Amino acid sequence: MNNISKITSVLLYVLMGISVILLIMFAKATAGIEEGTDFDTQISLYGSTLDMFMYWAYILLGIATAAAIIFPLIKMFTQPKEAVKTLISIGIIAVVVFIAYVLADDTVLNLPGYEGKDNVPGTLKFAGTLLNTAYLLITIAIGSILYDGISKVFK
Repeated sequence: MNNISKITSVLLYVLMGISVILLIMFAKATAGIEEGTDFDTQISLYGSTLDMFMYWAYILLGIATAAAIIFPLIKMFTQPKEAVKTLISIGIIAVVVFIAYVLADDTVLNLPGYEGKDNVPGTLKFAGTLLNTAYLLITIAIGSILYDGISKVFK
């Protein structure tokens, strides 16, 4: 096992251990909650614990994002022949996001009683792009699973 594998294994166990500790802390903090406690009381009692979970989720998301960007770049520079595959993958993702962007709608919604500042074309286009990207990726995943299963039958 090389050094990078050892480091990532240790990092994985550390992150998992922190997650388990946070889960135990949350379970202990919420163990005394009574049935029928109103939402405002629950938030005042457990809001800081929930904030801690959200910040931990942000940290994990940041680590995953950094790993998803940094490791392919490292592989591109250490194995230049493999760089073509990475660039093709990035191109495919860019095409999927572009298609999702084109399909996204930016029409301002008529929401009676809503006075917020997020009902603007830019935010709606961004949200639509994210949703359409998710839909396209789910469709591609299901399609590839079906293709794999069906192609094995005919081989």
